[in-house]
Amino acid sequence: LEARWAAVPGRSDLLGLGVADRDDEAVYLDAALLGEPSVQDALRELLGRDGPPLVAHRAKDLMHGLHVDVRSLHQDTAVMAYLLDPAEGNYRLDDLALRYLSLEVRSPDAPEESGMLDLDGESGADDTGRRALAVRRLAGVLAEALEARELTDLYERFERPLVRVLARMEEAGVRIDRRFLDELRGELSKSCEDLIGRIHAHGGEEFNVNSTPQLRRILFEKLGLVPVKKTKTGPSTDADSLQKMAAEHPIVEDLLRYREVEKLRSTYADALPPLIGDDGRIHATFKQTDTTTGRISSEAPNLQNVPVRTADGREMRRAFVADDGCGLLTADYSQIELRVLAHLTDDPGLVDAFSRRADIHTTTAARVFGVEESDVDEFQRRFAKVVNFGLAYGMEAYGLGQRLDIPTDQAKEILDSYFESFPNVKVFMDETVREAKQRGYTTTIFGRRRQITELSSDNFRIRQMGERMAQNAPVQGSAADIFKLAMIELDRALEDAGLRSRMVLTVHDELVLEVPLEERERVEAIVREVMESVCELKVPLEVDLGFGPNWAEAK
Repeated sequence: LEARWAAVPGRSDLLGLGVADRDDEAVYLDAALLGEPSVQDALRELLGRDGPPLVAHRAKDLMHGLHVDVRSLHQDTAVMAYLLDPAEGNYRLDDLALRYLSLEVRSPDAPEESGMLDLDGESGADDTGRRALAVRRLAGVLAEALEARELTDLYERFERPLVRVLARMEEAGVRIDRRFLDELRGELSKSCEDLIGRIHAHGGEEFNVNSTPQLRRILFEKLGLVPVKKTKTGPSTDADSLQKMAAEHPIVEDLLRYREVEKLRSTYADALPPLIGDDGRIHATFKQTDTTTGRISSEAPNLQNVPVRTADGREMRRAFVADDGCGLLTADYSQIELRVLAHLTDDPGLVDAFSRRADIHTTTAARVFGVEESDVDEFQRRFAKVVNFGLAYGMEAYGLGQRLDIPTDQAKEILDSYFESFPNVKVFMDETVREAKQRGYTTTIFGRRRQITELSSDNFRIRQMGERMAQNAPVQGSAADIFKLAMIELDRALEDAGLRSRMVLTVHDELVLEVPLEERERVEAIVREVMESVCELKVPLEVDLGFGPNWAEAK
């Protein structure tokens, strides 16, 4: 199948549908025909659980355009191509057909002078039919490539069923409290105005706080602050640099606060209202083929960046509310990257800490600083927390020193002490980099591959970055795989139980479900059981649950 859209695929009207069979015959169903009840019934039967294997390009968009729950999906060529090359980023049918089939196809609405295959006189309907044929041929080639790279199981167990899960989440959407959002937008705008006034007062004049040249003049020329980092155009005024200058002058703290509030106002408070549909809900797009690690991202809106560490950021989450008679249930994997690291390294210290359900940061601090766990203070635990999460993301001594605001040599001593305490972690990291250099890619627990071309670069810094990516990819990628599998199993469990509860959001390692109040106890039990038993690691998986009338209070 291949669709023809009025504008954005999956978010605009479906103008027609190209259908190709195994005999290389294609037909085109226009919008009028697709609107016929008999055709709709036929499509539901065709695309249902017992229908023939369906091959499509971006099947999730088709589900929205046809308003059909596609259960017979066999091959999604965009998702298959993503698994083969997650760094490509562009999985347009035109490009994939040229790359894998040496076949030039064009969009139904592409201009004839585009330099593509000579299709003079052919209509958009003909083009859509040709694209449907290309999808069918492409699927066969991609299936062989997946099999050759031992990725078929990952596609069939993880990525293919996830297409339907994400489509159902997008269709459900999440309710937004428009009145609260309007009030919050006013408060944020007022805060921005007040902060600008304070910044002007500190600087002794009015200036554009969003202008880097003007800000440099005030900070470094007029106020005489010492820059901590320089760029090609002058002293840096980025957030990291300002953080390190915060104690030098009160203007810096107000600048940081202004940027935080302004980002919330512009990125969310101003941007969310136009996205609210007639049903009072926002229907975000969850992107399955967007990251090299396998994580899910989102757009319209980008939910991954809604801040949770600041009071204003948490307040923004209050705008996401449950429907009448429901609550929002949050399910968040606890320290999943560190648990994956313990599994991959099989380090006795890490495995023991998680197995006895100890506080991993306290355990790390005790080993690194040579004290009893009961004697670890908050300062030591904070250091250990940065080390733990930093290592899971490939952080080295310089980066650790920057995060902890300590000299690099002191940060190296802390890392050396960590590796002495958890020796298998160092062995795993070195071995992972060595294998990645040999093979050109890393793998997750479940076989997901990530190509790391940076490892073969002639540039030393780029190679260093590649090594950090190689250390990080198996951990992040495995965590993403576990999370995806949990989503698939949870969607299936809720459906099999005949419950009305449904997943509505996913952000990082957190799921948000809308749950009728009378189903809460049963759904909480199902969520915990599914997510904690979705796969067997050398350490237990743990899930933190929350429940409330809105996203903020559910945490």
